[in-house]
Amino acid sequence: MSEVFIGRQPVLDRYMNVFAYDLQFYQGLTATCDATLQATQSLITNIQEAIGFQAIVGNHAAMVHLPSQMIRKELLPRFDELHPIMLEISSDTLGNAPLLRSLKELKQLGSSIVLGEFINSKTCAKLASISDYVKIDTTNKNSIELKSMIDALHQKGIKVIAQKVDTEVQFQVLKTLGFDYFQGYFFNHPTIINGKKLSGNRLVLLELLAKINEPSTRFQTLSDLISQDVTLSYKLLEAINNPAAMIPIRVESISDALRYLGLNRLKFWVNTLMLSNMEGVPKELLTSSLARAKFCERLASDTEYTKDKESFFLVGLFSNLGAFFKVPLEDVVMEMPLSNEIKAALVQHHGAMGDALLIVEQIEQLDASSSHLKFEQLGILELSERFMLSNTWAQQAIL
Repeated sequence: MSEVFIGRQPVLDRYMNVFAYDLQFYQGLTATCDATLQATQSLITNIQEAIGFQAIVGNHAAMVHLPSQMIRKELLPRFDELHPIMLEISSDTLGNAPLLRSLKELKQLGSSIVLGEFINSKTCAKLASISDYVKIDTTNKNSIELKSMIDALHQKGIKVIAQKVDTEVQFQVLKTLGFDYFQGYFFNHPTIINGKKLSGNRLVLLELLAKINEPSTRFQTLSDLISQDVTLSYKLLEAINNPAAMIPIRVESISDALRYLGLNRLKFWVNTLMLSNMEGVPKELLTSSLARAKFCERLASDTEYTKDKESFFLVGLFSNLGAFFKVPLEDVVMEMPLSNEIKAALVQHHGAMGDALLIVEQIEQLDASSSHLKFEQLGILELSERFMLSNTWAQQAIL
């Protein structure tokens, strides 16, 4: 059977809030069309039975690109009634009468249509007229050309999504041109501010993160650090008592938290809360960091590196610290009391932990070339499955 794996990438609005998640199904090995369809259907069934597609996208919309033969009501991934599916179509849809009839029916039932790969052509113009959104590949197009396309689409009431937005600089330029939504991990590559210096508040936060993650930091030291910040203490207990934390009783004190969580898990919650409270940072950056952390941890747990799973987790969690503080990652990492192995993994992708981080970064790019990825005995199917499970966990962890 053909290998089919799924990728997920955020689509953000002009305020860097998640608008939707783009779910793409990729064929890992060359196979017949029938084999690919069968593998895709099996994958959808397995995901729905194991975790459900709604868990992957949380409270956000799902933008799904499936083989045209599967764009039928009974074959689509299932989501709750409050989150109708967004169906992505390609430029060859116009000549497919059965597909057009199916799209009309699904649109009447509440689905939206997204035209991918929009270019200035009569075919795309006709398809855009039945679409709610269009995607534009922003590479190799100048500002004048893009502005003209955006204005023409807006006049027809169509929202426009910029694809392949890799940096915050690109985001700001494309935002000025009038794009409505932006697809990519540009929020991981922010504009560096203040040269290489941290502002006062962020320097204090970094110093506190360093103290919390000192290997020698025990419970009493951690408790003292937390108790100095009433807001952090309150939010920590609130987060721990969230049903997603799966604590059997209501935790009323930091001492109870240690008893039921353990020191390492308590450190995780403190790290997460401190990063989530940073001003001017999109929430998706924290979601991405948590997903990376859990993904790296899963790779360690499922291979010969299980004894190092906590270090793998830290590599994923701290891989976006440069974006949080808006300084080069290397500068932040050098201020942290991390082992040389963790620092090398973060800055240079060295070692097994660096390999795990590089793999998750490549999977995030939503590219069919990811089919060659491998970590120890795990191939792309196993890696993609762990990526989806990790994103599900991250969605639940920050509710």
